[in-house]
Amino acid sequence: MEAVEYQAKVEALAEDILTDKQLAIDYDRKRQENREALRSLREQSQKSKPNSVLATTTVNMGDFFIQLPLPKAQKMMEEAQAELDKAIDDVRQRLKAKVKLLGELEGDEKLVTVAKAMDLKSVSGQDLYGISR
Repeated sequence: MEAVEYQAKVEALAEDILTDKQLAIDYDRKRQENREALRSLREQSQKSKPNSVLATTTVNMGDFFIQLPLPKAQKMMEEAQAELDKAIDDVRQRLKAKVKLLGELEGDEKLVTVAKAMDLKSVSGQDLYGISR
């Protein structure tokens, strides 16, 4: 019975990993769409005069459309972008931990090594060489 429980635990963890990977992909697609929308809003704000009627844009909010001033729409999109970045980082951190745990459960040193490599943080020149500006 122990082997069946072990296999069930490994399969559940693998399923969680696949689900998180798909979630990261979905968040990344949404982030790219927001990036495109922000670019479009910036171009639109450069073309229009600040106090004109053209300084508004129509934004899709779920099931309806709202007309907003360009600066407010840009601010909303930037906030949404920041939330998506945070969500993607959270999913990636969970993925790292789950991949490491899966590697440990399966006794696969390659997965454990990959998970440890994913935990590496970038080092600035100041930290590495003591360089200050």
